[in-house]
Amino acid sequence: MSDLLIRNLAPRDKNALRARAARNGRSQQAEARAILENALRSESREWTSLLRSAAQAVDGIEVEQPQRHPARSLDTKDWQ
Repeated sequence: MSDLLIRNLAPRDKNALRARAARNGRSQQAEARAILENALRSESREWTSLLRSAAQAVDGIEVEQPQRHPARSLDTKDWQ
């Protein structure tokens, strides 16, 4: 694991992080890590992904990802 040092953090942001960590029962370091991981998550922000994440957080409900089909090709040779 790597370390990250954040300099010049505004006092109000530090206090907000401290309060948020306390609300979530985590250390400030764990809270900052969770915020970064959430922000950098590669999962798409499509509505189906958001719904799936919300369902898992509430009660572990699984929501299937709809099957995607490739785009159809268009015949544009007669277009003018």
